[in-house]
Amino acid sequence: MAVSTLGCRVRSRTLGLELAGAKNHKTAVAVLEYYKKEKKIFLLEVFEKVIPRKGESTQTSDEALLELIEEIRPSSSASRTSNDEFNLGVNVPLGLPPCISCKLKTCPMPQKCKVESVKWMRTHSKKMGREFTPYTQRPVEIWVRNKILETLPPSARFEIDETLGGNKAPLTARMHFLLRHLDVDSITEVWPKLSLALLFPGLKLDKRFLTQYRRLEEGAHAREEILEAFMEHHGVFIYERDVRKLSHNLSAFDAFICAYTAWLKAMNLTLKKPSSFPKSAEWIAIPEAGITKRCLPIS
Repeated sequence: MAVSTLGCRVRSRTLGLELAGAKNHKTAVAVLEYYKKEKKIFLLEVFEKVIPRKGESTQTSDEALLELIEEIRPSSSASRTSNDEFNLGVNVPLGLPPCISCKLKTCPMPQKCKVESVKWMRTHSKKMGREFTPYTQRPVEIWVRNKILETLPPSARFEIDETLGGNKAPLTARMHFLLRHLDVDSITEVWPKLSLALLFPGLKLDKRFLTQYRRLEEGAHAREEILEAFMEHHGVFIYERDVRKLSHNLSAFDAFICAYTAWLKAMNLTLKKPSSFPKSAEWIAIPEAGITKRCLPIS
């Protein structure tokens, strides 16, 4: 699993992690490398599945993933410099709903709670005419639904997965376990569907590719077209072999989107947390509108 490098120049390496269940081996990893002086960004590696090494009968999926991330770290290379960065973008929640992390001895119930995040959720949910559940939701999920999804064309909208709703709960639990063992410069939560929906207009593609890229039959072709557009309009260099990997594996494709969005955050090209947003609540990486006009790589 050794990761190659492109010399001793100052760089930032960004890992995109599409985390799946520990037992289904669908976790995917994409690695971007950005050379600051040359302003060039490359897709360095794609790992379509992260599974225990052959012959390591005692190694768990978590140990295999942590071992891979350690190998990807620039510090694993003799060419690392003190200015190198290692950032991570992941597709699952990094924070918990306010009620889960609450330390109050007595719960006043959400409709009367004075905790900042819960008060904010109550106010904004009332404006939207929606019920809120601060034991499964976070403020950011309400904010994105109200402030961003409503502004997108219907074809670009999607259902938001709550932090502790449906299949997200066990993934959130797994990620919070992994957080205790990760050694990176920064970790960013990314919603691949949201990132692509916001970046898509700048790709200058037919909108059908956005509606098709997650489908079983048309998905591979749509993802290939999207990747070609990323290379043309965002200056990301992707080897042909990796285009094939990302096109034929949705998890790997999402890992690439996670990596790219986390890189945008490192470049200060994502939305800042609004001043009215709860200070203690988690924020996610959201690409700025018109991002392609400000993008730094290959001119």
